[in-house]
Parts: sequence; structure tokens; C-alpha cells
Amino acid sequence: MDIDRFWQLIDQARAAAGPQADQAVRDVDLLDAEGLDGEGGVDDDERIQALIDAAWEEFTREREAGELTTVTDDRELVDTGLVDTDLVDDEGAAEDDEDDLTDPVAIALFDLLVQLPAAEIADFDNTFEDIRAQADTPEMVVAATLIEHGFLGDASFDDFRAGLVALGRATFEAAVANPDSLADHPAVKEIAAAPDPRWLGREDVLFVASYAYAAVTGEDPVRFFDFAESLREAPPAGPAEDARAQAWDVFDEAQTRARLPRLSELFYERSTRNRRRALERLGPTP
Repeated sequence: MDIDRFWQLIDQARAAAGPQADQAVRDVDLLDAEGLDGEGGVDDDERIQALIDAAWEEFTREREAGELTTVTDDRELVDTGLVDTDLVDDEGAAEDDEDDLTDPVAIALFDLLVQLPAAEIADFDNTFEDIRAQADTPEMVVAATLIEHGFLGDASFDDFRAGLVALGRATFEAAVANPDSLADHPAVKEIAAAPDPRWLGREDVLFVASYAYAAVTGEDPVRFFDFAESLREAPPAGPAEDARAQAWDVFDEAQTRARLPRLSELFYERSTRNRRRALERLGPTP
């Protein structure tokens, strides 16, 4: 799909979503379930700690059930449940939530995509993957870790970059050129100021094309990704090296503040505190 056509669809979805397109995401189900709904005068520190506790309980349950096979290290918190805002993996999301799009940008985008033939929906998603790959950089990894409360894994970094695309072309391209520019965006300022956990990542946007494909074809949405890959004319774009492996440690305060000064001013103390607490709960790597 032509890049301009892709961004035109994103802009149309953003316009249909209205002001919510530039607001941070709240995981309402998790907040309500864990008593983080803003009642009772609980401060931000306690809210984030409750979020960590909820994630840790889920990780412990899955580990004891033998559902987790990857062991975390002190850099990535991989596959612990602490890295994802909704505590589900990206493979299960398309299967479990196909009728549960709640993100306003994703809902508006779905309404646009179902008007297209299946091949064009796939073309949209292939272009989406190529554009998201532009944000797969070490600087963006650390920026995302700061903004997303100190937690970042493979799936949540996918969500974060999908959220960047949903902010529109100008914001996305500025962030790719300089991730610290995100400090100027209203959604990022909202996350920094909010008394409860809010996020830039938009998981629904990752899967909206598969839902549209299912609606148009009657096929299982999981089959969409093989279909889209079969229509690629070139290998998917991607960085030469793993950006998360190349990123510097967010705990390197001097480097983080030097390279991302405005985001560090907004988030460094809170996000590194949250991350350190999570690592303390995990204990030493076996």
C-alpha cells in the first residue's frame, strides 16, 4: 500500500476517534479489578505497586502451571507478565478478543478497513509492519521503557510502536527522528501527570486488520497473518540488529538523561523505581 494512502487511513481513523486519539490508554478492566480506579485517595506510588503485585501474581500462577518456559534476566523481564499491560501474550490476543476492540482509534480503523477487499487489508497490515519497524531502535526502546512505567518486553514494545503509529504521521516521524520529542505530546504528558497507570501502547491497533479480514472473509482472524505474509512482495523491513539487545540499560542514569533529557525529566525517577521493585520481586535469575 502506498505510504500516503496508509497514513490517510490512519488520519481518518484518528479524526473519527476524536479527542481520544491523543489521549493515553487506561486498562480499565485491570484498574477496576485491582482497585486502581481512582477511589480512596491512593497515591501514584501505591497504584503502580499494586499493578506490579497483580502482574507478579499472574506470572507466579503461570510459572507454577508450567505455562512459562522463558526465564527473565535483569534487563528485559521477558515473558513474566510484568511487561504487558493486559497480562496476555500477543498470540492469544487475536483469538480471545476478536469481538472486543475497545480502543477508539482501532474501532474507527476497523470501520474503514472492512470497506476494503481482503488483499488490500493485508496490504495495509504489511505496510503497517514496515512503518512500525522504523521505530525499532535502541533509543526508542529506552524511551518506551521510561514512558511505560519501567516495564517493556517484546509484546509491549510491539504495542508501544502501534500506539506511536496511531498518534499520526507527524508525531511518528518526529519520534523516529528523535524519541525525546514524545515529551511534547499530550498523551505522554498525561501519562506523566496522571494519578493512575496509563499507557501509550495500543494493542488493539496491532490486530485490527485481522479482525477486519475475518469480518470480510468469514475466516478465522488467526489465518490473516499467513495470508498477509503470502502477499508480501519483499521481505519485511527490520533493523539490522535487535534494538532491544542494543539498547543501553535504563538504569544508566547519566546516559539516559543525556540522550533522552525531557523524557527523563518526566519519567526517570518513577519508572526506574517501578522497574527496580519488579526486579526485586523476581529475585536472582535461576
